[in-house]
Amino acid sequence: MGRSADDEVPRRAGVVAVARAVGTSPSTVSNAFNRPERLSPELRERIMRVAAELGYGGPDPVGRSLRSGRVGAIGVVFRRTLAYAFDDPATAPFLRGVSEVTDAQQLAVVVVPGLPDEHPSHGPAIRNVAVDGLIVYSVAADDPLFEAARRRGRPTVVVDSPAPEDAPGLDFVGIDDRAAAESAMRHVLELGHRRVGVLSFGTSAHATPGPADVAMQERATASVTRRRLEGCARALTAAGLPWAQVPVQQCPVSSIEQGTAGGRALLDGHPDVTAIVAFSDPLALGARLAAADRGLTVPGELSIIGFDDTAPPAERLTSVHQPHADKGRIAAERLLAALNGSPPAGTQELLPTRLVVRDSTAPVRPPSP
Repeated sequence: MGRSADDEVPRRAGVVAVARAVGTSPSTVSNAFNRPERLSPELRERIMRVAAELGYGGPDPVGRSLRSGRVGAIGVVFRRTLAYAFDDPATAPFLRGVSEVTDAQQLAVVVVPGLPDEHPSHGPAIRNVAVDGLIVYSVAADDPLFEAARRRGRPTVVVDSPAPEDAPGLDFVGIDDRAAAESAMRHVLELGHRRVGVLSFGTSAHATPGPADVAMQERATASVTRRRLEGCARALTAAGLPWAQVPVQQCPVSSIEQGTAGGRALLDGHPDVTAIVAFSDPLALGARLAAADRGLTVPGELSIIGFDDTAPPAERLTSVHQPHADKGRIAAERLLAALNGSPPAGTQELLPTRLVVRDSTAPVRPPSP
């Protein structure tokens, strides 16, 4: 009589077999893998050695997750691709803040990126990822990615966007984008600049590079963009200047490349601009390259101010500092609290910002006689 296929596959040693070989209970073996602090180092070392000899690698994570109803991972949802998430200088400290919390709890972090803009759907990545909860990081309210995240029905915390008014019932962690942008615009106004341009993020999930007039700004569904534009407008209006005449160039991707292209378009269309307020440091650094292309000195002929305070120190860029790592840490703490039974409160936590003045801004140069 021949051997069956099952006979040819060696059976995996289990916790009972290890317990028998060591001369202890199965629960003690389980503690060696899951709660080692409950055992003496000598006993745990002996259990691990015997387990290795028998080919037992520990509890099956799939079976454990089925029993507990938890998979031991949280997801961080981004609007852009994974490559962009790791290249963006604001994202790295944010993820570091998240990991400071999850590492202590031995939780995995799953980065859930968006797909290229031409892709017809963002849903599958969200629907299929195995996580216990989600952190939505700076996603527009009209982005299908956000709707897909909400449909999962998992505990969810929002960072930066959508704003609480666009996502009621969800905990929110961010900054006061209006006040922060207002401080940036007020700074250049106090330096005497009256012809100011803005390099903005996209006004919606489907924005394309180009000018954003007042009507487009009023329809903005991207919370960070909308609030920062409102802050800039508030500073201009307080100074008695018409916001509608300020050129706003939207750059949907925060990158030096888009900042360069947006800066060129802004300076070509409005060569009398003496200051640019950019909504990120990469956009500001791109604007500096655009200025160099046109032979403009910074800050002599053109002042440039960024946002985030992530540019290399050598750039000496005036910028609005915000605590990215703290955002990640607080968002992860809020999510873990929800996973442990605390009901979502729909609360806001706004972290402090500050304007850091360096060498890229200066008083407006008086006109030549």
